[in-house]
Amino acid sequence: MTVSWKGSIPILVWFLVYAVLKWAGVETTGFLGGLIIAVGWLLLIPLLLEAGVSKTACQWIQKAGVWAVFSASFGLVALTLLKNTGSWYTWVIDFGLLASGFFAFIGALIGFLKWE
Repeated sequence: MTVSWKGSIPILVWFLVYAVLKWAGVETTGFLGGLIIAVGWLLLIPLLLEAGVSKTACQWIQKAGVWAVFSASFGLVALTLLKNTGSWYTWVIDFGLLASGFFAFIGALIGFLKWE
């Protein structure tokens, strides 16, 4: 299967937004970082399906996006309710992002080994 340029526009826009945020010096950790990672994983799924990657691999990428959403939501709740930085909840946020990367790695391995 081939991937058209129109199908890759959302992920390209995501890369452009991420590059602009990095260029502007916006800190991409905590809530914003989790949200950016989650949107990136979830925008990658339609592109992978269009390329012919197995649905099992896309499900693992979807799980990675859910973990990143969990991390972002926990970061938002922690920042609004606890209002202090450098506390115990940063470990929970980091664990969510680490789990997101782990699930995406499993999805990538399955995607490389099992094409439809």
